[in-house]
Amino acid sequence: MKPLKILLIISTVLFLAFCVSSQKKTAVEQENDPQYQYDKAVVAMNYGLEDQAIIYLNQALALDPTHIRAQNLLGLAFVKKERFKEAAAAFKKGLEIQPENSNTHFHLGAVYEKLGMNEKAEAEYKKAIEIDSSPDASFNLAVLYFRQEKLETALDFVRKSIEARDNSAQAYNLQGVILNKMEKVPEAIKSFQQALKITPKDVSIGVNLAVAFINNKDYEKAHRILETILPHVQDPSLKDKINEYLKIIKDKK
Repeated sequence: MKPLKILLIISTVLFLAFCVSSQKKTAVEQENDPQYQYDKAVVAMNYGLEDQAIIYLNQALALDPTHIRAQNLLGLAFVKKERFKEAAAAFKKGLEIQPENSNTHFHLGAVYEKLGMNEKAEAEYKKAIEIDSSPDASFNLAVLYFRQEKLETALDFVRKSIEARDNSAQAYNLQGVILNKMEKVPEAIKSFQQALKITPKDVSIGVNLAVAFINNKDYEKAHRILETILPHVQDPSLKDKINEYLKIIKDKK
């Protein structure tokens, strides 16, 4: 019997990481300072005001077209607005400023995925990995290959992600999903268990571990996990799925 499929919906990752600098200047000096405009954009982004952030970022870039942080944040603002073609254009301009910026290659790759341009996404992720072993690019590549049913390649890249950053629950979880799909169930169990050591209260990973135990015919372990999780689940569809698994376990006993 083929192993039960893992529930988790895997998505590529994009990170919004930025901070404000603090310098005392006159009002006129501030308005003509690209960093000040960038800082205002950061505040706007933190409050979910992407349209206003875009205005500030365009002002920053008009004052300093080489302001890489403003250029990249502009791309992320467009991502938040789901204006992916404009986001791609912003990140490509960022690469004109800093061709070896791993983070920019990573984000451009993620945007290309959103646009369904998987070959271009793959190339950008590989460039990011080449520059600094980007664990995020390795993770996204693993997801991309998993969706294409290239399981061995997906496994290779998720392991590269873990090697570069070994405290990522989502990477261990993805590794477990891939191993489960490859019918390497005992290895999948170990990977899910490692993910739960990092995020013990993650319901999705707990369900994935229970499914792996079902696939390994460890029905008592699966039953204990699902019974523990069920009272804490709010999503009706997930509750239904857990009850379905509990029925499978009952029928197997």
